[in-house]
Amino acid sequence: MRTIITLDGKKISKKAACEMFGKEDMDKRIREAKEVFFEDPNEESSWWMGSGMLTIEFR
Repeated sequence: MRTIITLDGKKISKKAACEMFGKEDMDKRIREAKEVFFEDPNEESSWWMGSGMLTIEFR
């Protein structure tokens, strides 16, 4: 399973996201997105992060 992280529709790496928002916060968001994905794969996991819309999806 691949984790795809986008900020305002542009793909970014996990490392870049951790630098922008903090490693602990990103780990928490990814964990929450995985829980939602396993419950309903069609539900979108997005958060407003102040500098843009962060979206995490899995393929």
